[in-house]
Amino acid sequence: MADSGGPKHFNDFTRISIKNKRLSSATVSKRLDELLEVKVIDEVISRSDTGRRIIAYRTTEKGKRVIKLAGELQGAISAPKAK
Repeated sequence: MADSGGPKHFNDFTRISIKNKRLSSATVSKRLDELLEVKVIDEVISRSDTGRRIIAYRTTEKGKRVIKLAGELQGAISAPKAK
């Protein structure tokens, strides 16, 4: 998203691999809808030279806070435990 170089397009998300498996278009569409619903991403709509609608997604301020908190939580979970 915005934290990694600006708005991303739908196809950018379909290229993501998890455990060597790509996300399906249906999964990407569903997850983007869920993220839009909770307002952690926004749609950025523009037009191509031919008038085709181009939709990209960017992280909102709320989304940036969620990413930061998730990183902190991951750090706390993976930190070595005190003996």
